[in-house]
Amino acid sequence: MAGQSVTLLRWKYSHYFEIVEEKEKVIIVKCKLCVGEKLLAPNDTSTPPQAKQQKLDFSSSSPGKTISSTELNKLVAAFIVEEMQPLSTVEAPTFRNIISKISVTGKRPGGVLPDRKTFASFLDNAYMEMETELKKTFADLEYVSTTADLWTAQNKSFLGITVHWIDPATLHRKKAAIACRRFRGRHTYDTIAAELEQIHSSYALCGKITATVTDNGSNFVKAFRMFQADDDNETKNDEDEVIFTDLHAVLRDDIESSERYVLPPHHRCASHTLNLICSNDIVKFLTAKADCKAVYRSATGKCSALWSKVSRSTVASESLEEFSKRKLLVPSTTRWNSFYDALSRVTDMPLVDLNQFCTRLDIRCITEREYQFNKEYCKVLKPVCMALDILQGEDQCFYGTLQPTLEILMTKILALKEGLSHMMADLPDLIVQVILFNMVLLLLLLFIVVLFDVKSLLFNQHDDQAITVDVEICEYLKSANMENLHDFPRILKIFLKANTGTPSSAPVERLFSIGSLILTPKRNRLTDQRFEKLLLLRYNRYFENKTQMK
Repeated sequence: MAGQSVTLLRWKYSHYFEIVEEKEKVIIVKCKLCVGEKLLAPNDTSTPPQAKQQKLDFSSSSPGKTISSTELNKLVAAFIVEEMQPLSTVEAPTFRNIISKISVTGKRPGGVLPDRKTFASFLDNAYMEMETELKKTFADLEYVSTTADLWTAQNKSFLGITVHWIDPATLHRKKAAIACRRFRGRHTYDTIAAELEQIHSSYALCGKITATVTDNGSNFVKAFRMFQADDDNETKNDEDEVIFTDLHAVLRDDIESSERYVLPPHHRCASHTLNLICSNDIVKFLTAKADCKAVYRSATGKCSALWSKVSRSTVASESLEEFSKRKLLVPSTTRWNSFYDALSRVTDMPLVDLNQFCTRLDIRCITEREYQFNKEYCKVLKPVCMALDILQGEDQCFYGTLQPTLEILMTKILALKEGLSHMMADLPDLIVQVILFNMVLLLLLLFIVVLFDVKSLLFNQHDDQAITVDVEICEYLKSANMENLHDFPRILKIFLKANTGTPSSAPVERLFSIGSLILTPKRNRLTDQRFEKLLLLRYNRYFENKTQMK
């Protein structure tokens, strides 16, 4: 009995269990983490197992199973891709020493793992398999959407594209990255259009894309304005109209552009638009009045000096620990919400502690007026920051989320008007006006798409089919569970078409964030093709999904 107790105490997980009772050669224990009075017993062949007790093996290790060399290569490939390690890892002596301890059937001469070049070929084959599977998936879909953007890193430019769709069976949103391709030359609208069309065509997506979401960059906006495909429905409606064409303009266009590219409908990123509203329109409002301008520039200037000092000085960063348990955030120049988060972190500190900290760093103290100005700024714009977090989602954020999110945003901002100082009193009205002006086109586009699809269902059918459509719409509106769209196939089709697009281009930005962890200065010899393959395998979680499927 003493031997059993000693064995239990030597077990590395023994601190999670409490000894309840000892019977001859059996120890009854209770798990400290489990809810209830569930009892467990160690494995003992001399005692018959009890009905409500599980057997535990207190041994520190168990012999590993033998795996094939192909399975080992997949596991190592998953480690290299998912953890974003260089391919030279497979040739590192310490890594090979670890792998050599794994029991592998049919070991090849010279070791278990292949060399770097052979392993690179293994990754190439995995990439080709992933590409083939994506093409098969896209072939079975009726609607998809894409996000696109340009990214510069290590003096190189890349065009990234992600594809999004809704699984017709589960109605869950799915995504995949199909390109992060080297983009050479100037970022002109025509070269962007050429690359977009080529990538879309390589995956047979032309005609299936409901919208491509990009930021408000002038080159992307012009590319879609110049080369966006004509609406087939509008073409059908205008067949009887006489159209006059300027022959000189046609000849001039042929000389300037020898090719005509065809791009899908374009949606501007709602998150980027809100960022521009906060970083441009609101700043113009705050600097329009003399008294407000002085307080705004003085308050933000002192905060900027504080951020600069803390980010560059270890002494200043260590001194901050005496006044706050949290570090100060440094805002990014390209994202307004990072400025909000940084300013909010400053206003969370009491003014007395904040000024004591500024005095120690030899920075001008923040006045009571400036401190209240910053707090009101954060108070008014907190709903905007929350809306950005919602619109930048992927799994649960459909395009239909945009309108209710903006309506709730404007309602919350207007509710904050009471109690504001005279400098901030008119800010809520301005934000609502600018949102309505900039977002009305996005909402109008969604409304037109849905309205036209409903019109097509009602008026482009035969008499007996039109009655069926009318009945389906009425039954859907009367349904207690309106989320069960599979009972209404025509409405399901409208839902898929209208909601496949994403409200923002955040997915492609996340693609670039992962890319920055792969394309590091130490890996400057990584070829453009190898970088793209490693990035897409990582973003699409190819090896992880393969493991889960097993």
